[in-house]
Amino acid sequence: MPIVKTESELCKRCYACLRNCPVKAIRVKDGQVSVTESICITCGTCKNVCSQGAKLVRNDVAGVKQLLLRKSMGVALLAPSFVAAFEAPPEQVVGAIKAVGFDKVCEVAYGAELVAREYSRLYANKRPAAPLITSPCPAIINLVEKYYPRLIAQLIPVVSPMIASARVARKLYGEQTGIVFIGPCVAKKSEVDHLSVAGEVDFVLTFSELKELFAENGIALASVQPASFDGPSATLGGVFPLSGGLLKAARLQNDILDQSNVVVEGLREVMETLDAIEAKQFSSALVDILFCRGCIDGPDLCDARSSNLRRKKVANYVHQRANFVSPAPAVFVDLARKFTAQAKKKVKPSEENIREILKVTGKFKDTDELNCGACGYNTCRDKAVAVYLELAEVNMCLPFLLHKSQQEISHYRQEIERMEVLSGISRQIIGNSKQIQAAKNFVLKAAQSSSTVLLLGESGTGKGLFARAIHFGGARKEGPFIKVNCSAIPESLLESELFGYEEGSFSGAQKGGKTGKFQVADGGTIFLDEIGDMPLNMQAKMLRVLHEREIERVGGHYSIPIDVRIIAATNKDLRKEIKLGSFREDLFYRLDVLTLSLPSLREVPADIPQLVENLVERICKKYHIHPKAVSDEVMSIFCHYSWPGNVRELENILERLLNMVEDRIICVEHLPVYLWQHIQSDRYLKTGPSLSNMTAEIEKEAIVNALRATKNNRSKAAKILGLHRSTFYEKLNRYNLL
Repeated sequence: MPIVKTESELCKRCYACLRNCPVKAIRVKDGQVSVTESICITCGTCKNVCSQGAKLVRNDVAGVKQLLLRKSMGVALLAPSFVAAFEAPPEQVVGAIKAVGFDKVCEVAYGAELVAREYSRLYANKRPAAPLITSPCPAIINLVEKYYPRLIAQLIPVVSPMIASARVARKLYGEQTGIVFIGPCVAKKSEVDHLSVAGEVDFVLTFSELKELFAENGIALASVQPASFDGPSATLGGVFPLSGGLLKAARLQNDILDQSNVVVEGLREVMETLDAIEAKQFSSALVDILFCRGCIDGPDLCDARSSNLRRKKVANYVHQRANFVSPAPAVFVDLARKFTAQAKKKVKPSEENIREILKVTGKFKDTDELNCGACGYNTCRDKAVAVYLELAEVNMCLPFLLHKSQQEISHYRQEIERMEVLSGISRQIIGNSKQIQAAKNFVLKAAQSSSTVLLLGESGTGKGLFARAIHFGGARKEGPFIKVNCSAIPESLLESELFGYEEGSFSGAQKGGKTGKFQVADGGTIFLDEIGDMPLNMQAKMLRVLHEREIERVGGHYSIPIDVRIIAATNKDLRKEIKLGSFREDLFYRLDVLTLSLPSLREVPADIPQLVENLVERICKKYHIHPKAVSDEVMSIFCHYSWPGNVRELENILERLLNMVEDRIICVEHLPVYLWQHIQSDRYLKTGPSLSNMTAEIEKEAIVNALRATKNNRSKAAKILGLHRSTFYEKLNRYNLL
C-alpha cells in the first residue's frame, strides 16, 4: 500500500494538494486525483492542506499489533517531540505505551545525541569545499535523491536519530527485537524502507496511530500507571525537534553574523536553498535543513496549540530532565549510511508541444499566460508540461473554465431567451391540428439554422408571423428583421430599394447615396414577401445575391459582402409560374431549401374555435372593447365557411363585430351579408335547421337565462337583454314563457 493515497469518494477536486505539493507529485486523470508514489517525497503536506480528509496516510496499527504478538520483545522508540503532542505528563505517555504491549520504551533523543556527537566529531572547526547538508530529515533525503541527485555527495552520510536509536536497541536487546518508531513524521514510513537502512525499524506509527492504539486497548492517559523510559537516558538530544536543535546538541556554532552553519526550515526556504546550493551560489559550510519548521511542526503533530507553546513545552522538558538525569555512557554503533539517486529521467516536451497544449486553453501569446496558480502549478507552462507528462488534465485551468462557463451560461441564456421568444410567438400561432403542429415544429428547427426559408401559402395564412418566429427564435434575433413587400414597390425602384445606390447614379439620387435593405439587414434577416411578383430582371440579381452573398449598389463599381438570412414568401404556385415563364427556375431552386406550405383556414376547421377565442381576446385588449361571446351557431358557421381570405379575413370580421355589435353575444343576425349568402348556399344549411328557427332558439334561450339570473324578475330581465318592457312581454308570449 502506498504511504499516502487519495480517498476518491472524499476528494472534491479543489487541487489544494496539488497547489501545495512542493514537487507536484499529484496526478489528475479523468477527474480523479492520486498521489504518484514514485515521485512523492512523503512530506505529508497534502494531508495537512486537504480540508476534506481525502489524503490518507498508510495505517500500520494492525501490523504493530501483530508484531507485538509475534516478537518476544517489543521496543518503542519515542520521538522527543511527543512532549508537544500530548497534554498528559511524559511518564503517563510512556506508561500507556507499555500498557498496549511494548516491553521497552526508549528515547529517540538518545539516538539524537549520538548523531550530534558524530556531527561534532566529523565537522567541528572544519571548512568543507562545498556546503554540507544535514541528513536527519527523511523528507529532505527523499527530495535530494529524487530531485537534486547532484547534491547527494553533499548529504552528510550519518543516519537519523531514529536509525541510531534502533541500532542501539538491537545491540542492547537483541537482533530479534521488534522495533517500532513513534513520532510526528509521515516521511519516516518511507525512511524505514530505504535500501541503506531497511530492516532497522519494523514499523512507524504516527502520534495519531498511537492514540488509535490507545483507544483500541481502552487506555485513558489520565488513569494509566506512570512509567519511566528504559535506558539509555538522554538530555540535550531532546532539543532535536526544535529549530537549530541539531547544531545545539552538536555544539556547533550557529552565529547569525558568521553564517558558517545555518538553519533552514520550511518549504519555500528549503527549495530556495537547495536551488542555490545546486547553482553553487551558497557559501555556508553546514546547512541544518528541515522540511518542517522543526519536528514540533510535523505533519502529524496533533496538538492544536501554537508552535511557540509547543517549542516552550519541549524546552522546559529538556531543562527539567537535565536536573535529574545524568548523561548515559555512549553505546557504540555504526552511524554511517548511504544515499541513492532515485531521480526519474525527465522527458521534456518541445516548445511546439507546449504551445499546442497552451492553445487548447486559449493561450496564444505570452500575455494570455496568467500564471495564477489556481490549477496547482506555478506557471501555465509548468502545467502544460504536466499535461504532456500525463500528470495533469488540460481543462484544469480555472480562467479557461470560467471563460468556458461564461460562454456556456451565455449560450444557455440565449437559448432560454430564444425559447421564450419562440414560445411567445408560438402562442400567436394558434391551433392543435396536425398541420399547425407540423408548422410549429418547422419553426423550431428552421430557427436553429441559417439556411434560406421559403414560405408558401394563400394570402392571410400568417406567412409574416412565421417569418418573424423563425428570425426571433434564432441566433440572429439581436440583428435586424427587415420586411420588403416585393409587389408593393414599383419595378423601377425595387433594385435601388433592395441594394441601395451611389450618389449621382441617376437623376434625383440623394446626396451621399442610399443604403439598401440588404445592407440594413446585415447580421439579421430580410423577409422578401410576395417574391413571386418580383420582376424577372430582379430575379436574376437575386440569384447572384443568394449565390455570392454580396450585392452591388445601383451606380456602384464594387461588390459589398453581406451576412443576411433570406426568408421569402409567396401566395403563388411558383412551379406553375416557372412553366408560365414568369419565375426563374434556377432562383426557385436557390430558394427551395427549407420550405413550409402553410395550410389555409378551411383546411384546419378544428382550429377555428380556438383561433376565434384568441382573436376576440386580442382585439378587445387592443381596442379596449368589452369582451363578447360568440354563439354556437355563429361558431358553426365560421367552421363551415371557406375563408378565402383566411385568418386575415376572420380577424377583420371579428374586429368589425366586436366594434359594432351592442349585445353581449354575437349572433347569426350580426354576421355580414356575404356570410348570409354563403350560408344560404352552403350544404350545412341544407341539412341543418332554418336560420329563423336557429335565431328563435337562441333568443328564447337568452330570455330563459335572463329570467333565471334575476329570479324571474321580468323588469330586470328586460333591462339585462336591452329590450323595451312591451317588446319583452311580446317575446314572452311568443315563446310561451308567460
